[in-house]
Amino acid sequence: MQESIKTTFLYRFLTSSKYRIMRHILLIFFVLLIISFNQTYITYQPNLEILGSKIYVLALITTVVYIIIIYLNLYVLVPRLLLQKRYLAYGSILSGLVLLLVIALNVQEYTAYTILGIPHVRSTYFNYVTLLDGISNFTINMLCIAGGSMIILLKYWMENELKVNQLQNEQIQSEVEQLKDQINPQFLFNILNRASELAKTDQQLASNMLLQLSHLLRYQLYDCSRDKVLLNSEINFLTNFLALERLYFDRLDYSISTEGDVHRIFVSPLLFTPFVQNAINELQIQDKEPFINLHFKADGDTVIFTCNLNNREIGIEDSELSGIKQRLNLLYKSNYKLSISNGTIILELNTQK
Repeated sequence: MQESIKTTFLYRFLTSSKYRIMRHILLIFFVLLIISFNQTYITYQPNLEILGSKIYVLALITTVVYIIIIYLNLYVLVPRLLLQKRYLAYGSILSGLVLLLVIALNVQEYTAYTILGIPHVRSTYFNYVTLLDGISNFTINMLCIAGGSMIILLKYWMENELKVNQLQNEQIQSEVEQLKDQINPQFLFNILNRASELAKTDQQLASNMLLQLSHLLRYQLYDCSRDKVLLNSEINFLTNFLALERLYFDRLDYSISTEGDVHRIFVSPLLFTPFVQNAINELQIQDKEPFINLHFKADGDTVIFTCNLNNREIGIEDSELSGIKQRLNLLYKSNYKLSISNGTIILELNTQK
């Protein structure tokens, strides 16, 4: 949403300094032609022929009065009162200014007819007709000028909406980065401890173990800094991860199979690691021969990940499952399905939504 707001012409026109002069020209043009000239023409219509070109002078004076009131509203009343939620003060002061505007227009009409020696259209300016006309003008002008405030409110709303969306995106990104760090510290401790022991008896194996560990950490620190990685890269990571686990947990056996083109589909990094870690933890407390079977199927934009322990029951604690679902909700919203039953975990992702 943030990008969609930024790319709209309305947002750019209201907020970009590049369009500042254009905004003022458009406002003055609107006031000059639609409001001032129209109102001047209606007011002096019975005497247009007598006034001649002087009608334009009167229209210009009316325009100046309108511009003063409108700019006072936009640059003083709106930011200092309306945006500060001082609605009563804003309404009262704006009503007073509009009332002065109506009075000023009547004074202008009286003065113009008097100076130019033109017979007054109104017999008197203190009767019910003039009062009703003044109420009508007050209402129309109040609606027009207050309506102009809506443009400023729209501008501030769009800017605030953009800031809120930006903060939400930053928060989500922060949460995703935290949840992305899925390698268990206990796993690192076990590998380093095992490498330390092997260094005394089998230096070559210890060196290979540390080399594989460096590959894992490099992938996590650098490759996983991107939002998306190739599914094949994730599979390679899990292959190295399980190979390292087997060096520490030598009874562990595993198989990884793929179906479809896993070299062209992208997924969020380290998405499957918590399932594998949980499966290993489950196997370590069982007496039977530990075996993990991982299967990845790429079908168009859909990835189906299957993990089972040779039909043994898989138990995921609520805290772990909550963290897994939290990350899936942040990254894929409702575009995933997760099921855990009969010793099998199935995760289906739609990677394009």
